[in-house]
Amino acid sequence: GVASITVAAPLDVVKTRIQTADFASRETGWTIVRNILVKEGPGAFFKGLLPKILVVGPKLVFSFTVAQQLIAKFEKSFAAQPAVSA
Repeated sequence: GVASITVAAPLDVVKTRIQTADFASRETGWTIVRNILVKEGPGAFFKGLLPKILVVGPKLVFSFTVAQQLIAKFEKSFAAQPAVSA
């Protein structure tokens, strides 16, 4: 959920910088990391984090609610069926 997004955010920022770089650029991932730290500071690794978290929260609530409803329905339907003997 939110923890995994937060942990992955710095890698996502570096990946995006690599993908949007000019093809002629020979800048490595480590160079990008160093440049971000020097020029923008550590907070730059978490750019775009808030919108991602705001999307994940409602998704998790929805998924949990649907899962709980389905579990209750399956428990009722399977409890109503007689046991099959072999």
